[in-house]
Amino acid sequence: MATLEIGIRIDMEKGISFFGVEEVNRRIAAGSRVLEIRPGGAIMSELGKDEENVRMTLSGCQFQVVLEDA
Repeated sequence: MATLEIGIRIDMEKGISFFGVEEVNRRIAAGSRVLEIRPGGAIMSELGKDEENVRMTLSGCQFQVVLEDA
């Protein structure tokens, strides 16, 4: 059994990018089966900070895919 993290990142300069999807697809093509998709969380980026506060922005999300090995 394997647990892989996949998700999406959003960057104002670079645009949208995905991570982990290629590995999940490769394993499915090799015969693995998806057993579960688990909730993940937000990906946050720091915009700036001062002595009292840190400013953050939502820059993507991620979750986990549990695969049964082929």
